[in-house]
Amino acid sequence: MSEFDAIDPNPKFKFNLRGWAFYHFVKLLTPNLSDPKVLADTIRKDRAQGPSKPPRKLAGGLDWRESAENGMRVFRVRRKGAPATTLKLLYLHGGAYVLDLQAIQWNLIEGLLSRIDAEVIAPIYPLGPEASWEVTTAAIRGHFLSRAAEYGPKNIIVCGDSAGGGLALLLAQAMRDEGLPQPRALVLFSPALDLSGSGPDQPALERRDPALSLKMLKEIGPMWLKGLSPEDPRVSPLFAIQDNLPPTIIFTGDREILHSDGLRLKLRNPSVVHRGYPEMMHVFPVSPLREAQQALDEATAFIEQHKP
Repeated sequence: MSEFDAIDPNPKFKFNLRGWAFYHFVKLLTPNLSDPKVLADTIRKDRAQGPSKPPRKLAGGLDWRESAENGMRVFRVRRKGAPATTLKLLYLHGGAYVLDLQAIQWNLIEGLLSRIDAEVIAPIYPLGPEASWEVTTAAIRGHFLSRAAEYGPKNIIVCGDSAGGGLALLLAQAMRDEGLPQPRALVLFSPALDLSGSGPDQPALERRDPALSLKMLKEIGPMWLKGLSPEDPRVSPLFAIQDNLPPTIIFTGDREILHSDGLRLKLRNPSVVHRGYPEMMHVFPVSPLREAQQALDEATAFIEQHKP
């Protein structure tokens, strides 16, 4: 009997006109990354553009600078006029392990900093297909240990969305397994926790997801895994031991396949706080919706609760 037998493979969803309209809006704007040609073209354009800097509409409220740390570009960001603080939010951006920091993800950074006094540290980590999972995770590990030595691990909370959320949990698990200091807490938005896409409810969720698909997982995965099984706990943290980890909160919506990852992590680790939002889509806190503002409020309350 599987520990995931409690997951309903045919979950029931209540029709919501607002959610239906938002679904079609997102569907219209999202490239089909399950198409190899579209994916290759998207990666090519992403490399030519590089990681996004703060969009003009947000830049006026932020003090930010770029530095080189541990062989990576790093963005350091604070709210303009914010008081000095020891709290650091290490932010690992999403992008399916192959795409860089996007302009829309600055909404997460700004949304957190508008609610809490902290400095966001965002490393621009190595991506597939140029880099493998080993290179990516080693770079993030090294960066975290350097910042932990500089500020103390108790002052660092790791945040991440999508692939970055999965990388954040992988980091905490690696630190535990090596007997090294862990982050103070984890705040994860739509984290990718199972690269095999094996959730029994995921086919049903896929029909409601305007951005992600199981086919996309299978198309992108090999670019980063380089022959490693997608079920390996070194890349799919859902399958790792879940004991002795930092306090964790995760946000998902029931219009994304990664909602299943959140539900299954909660089954494996009941101490995780899982906030599942009806009718919301992948990394919905980047949007202008009221649910996004509520999720950011909850995230910052969690940070306030667990900061030193």
